[in-house]
Amino acid sequence: MKKILFSVAVLSAGMMFTSCEDKLDVEQKATSSTASFYKTDADAESALTAMYATYTGEIGGTEGIWNAYIMGLNYSADDVFAAGGDINDHADFRILNEMRYDASSGPIGTLYNHIYKSIYSANLVISYFGENADTPIKKQAVAEAKVMRAWAHMLAAQVYYQPPLIDHLITTEKPTNAESQKAIFDFCVKDCEEALPDLPERKGQSDKEGAWRVTKGFAQFVGGKAALFGGDNAKAVSLLKPLVESPNYALVPGNRFRDLFHKEGDGCEEKIFEFNYTTNTALGGVWGGSIQRGRWMVANVLNWRGDDIVGGGTSPKICSTGGWGGGSINQDFAHKMLANDGDSYRRKATFLTSDEFFYDEQLCGWKSDDVCKTREQKEFDDKRGINKAAGSFSRSDVMEVKMMCHPNDVDLSVGDNCNNTNLCIARLGEAYLLYAEACLASGNSGEAKKYINRIQERAGSKTISSDVNLQVLQDEKEYELWFEGCRWFDIVRWGIAKQCYDKVLDNIPFQWDEYWTSGGAKPHKLVYEVKHPFAEVGIHLNFVEGKNEYWPIPQTVLEVNDQMHQVRGWAKQ
Repeated sequence: MKKILFSVAVLSAGMMFTSCEDKLDVEQKATSSTASFYKTDADAESALTAMYATYTGEIGGTEGIWNAYIMGLNYSADDVFAAGGDINDHADFRILNEMRYDASSGPIGTLYNHIYKSIYSANLVISYFGENADTPIKKQAVAEAKVMRAWAHMLAAQVYYQPPLIDHLITTEKPTNAESQKAIFDFCVKDCEEALPDLPERKGQSDKEGAWRVTKGFAQFVGGKAALFGGDNAKAVSLLKPLVESPNYALVPGNRFRDLFHKEGDGCEEKIFEFNYTTNTALGGVWGGSIQRGRWMVANVLNWRGDDIVGGGTSPKICSTGGWGGGSINQDFAHKMLANDGDSYRRKATFLTSDEFFYDEQLCGWKSDDVCKTREQKEFDDKRGINKAAGSFSRSDVMEVKMMCHPNDVDLSVGDNCNNTNLCIARLGEAYLLYAEACLASGNSGEAKKYINRIQERAGSKTISSDVNLQVLQDEKEYELWFEGCRWFDIVRWGIAKQCYDKVLDNIPFQWDEYWTSGGAKPHKLVYEVKHPFAEVGIHLNFVEGKNEYWPIPQTVLEVNDQMHQVRGWAKQ
């Protein structure tokens, strides 16, 4: 493949798969039989392209207003609030944030189905070309598929406990629970190590395609991360070391940290692997076109709450569209990061202080800045601010910006609520911290310090650690990777999940702007009060240790497959 450009596959409205077998039993769309199709190098490239398209659509696509991968992984973290309008808003997926889900909840089954359909697409390539890979192109196709299969299994084992390990095409047999979590992670390491000899290196830091398809670097990342989660720190070091030392990747400079999460950073030198979105003008209409071109309406969910902002959601120039206020940042974490980072590039790309939100034209900007030129004019400007009398739900004295959809992220010919930014799966910043953790666990604190310091220095943080330990690593990883799908898995792996969740469940901030609460007598300033809205209506939120660390196996799977069963605390329901 000289170049790969993928569009997000449309997800049919109301589409449900009732079992793992159903999800894997996908009719082949081809003009020839499998016996005659899976033969040539061109066939291998075609099958591989179809696999990538499946992963992009299944993992990166939209369920309508939400995405099972993005919301599932991040709403399950302790440093994120589901937010929205109130405790009833977006209830079908905010339940992940509040530990109110069960085996029958929609997101639980949706992500499971997406993962195993993706695995099926990889197994097609591996099964039909694995034994007949007699050319470099076929061998590379099989290797790329093995790494993608490993990544999907690693994800499954991070989200669910003892999910199926599917290493071949399912025919008539029923999937069973994996022997153990470690067995899955070991399988992922094995797949990646077997793939490495047949994979190309990324062709330098400017090779964008090298960030859009599997290379040695991504195989090292997946294998190293799986080894760390499987408890094999020595293996993690051996796989991640050549990646973090590779000249084919580099941390972007601090003044470009913000770009990593927006169109400007697509395919940049820090990206190891991402799903590449592109506008496909051959797909017409709303359902055939715009929804396939990006994370449709996920932009609305993650942008600031337009109903709470004076002049609507696009009065702040940073916003691409009016938002629904989901995915807000936990204020205790934000204050901790502010104390650690100060005015770092990283902190400003993660959230804005009250002062920056109201008055910094470069970091936020308001349409009324064209009229209000002085600070005093801005302080008493009635064309900006938060004016919700009851208080803006799940918001404090800071405003997150990291995963908002900015104007440059959208193609206005499609719409202002389709985020066409590539979905990053692996970047060098995370690889540094995975490697540092494996080094710490292996007793090499000097090597860990070197890579933690590189992260801190690039961030522009005011805190550069003179020595490091696990707590420093844990804090630094949270600062660096907020809302990047890592926190939930990390606090579970570190054994601190319950203590983290107990601090945040039903401790919800409500936000006001002093200008509007004072009737215009005070300057614009964000203030907040922590309330307990669930307890007020008789709902008790609780994280159950031994249960809520993982999602249950979906009920729809158990109902049709008597070989699968619930485990841990979910088995007692």
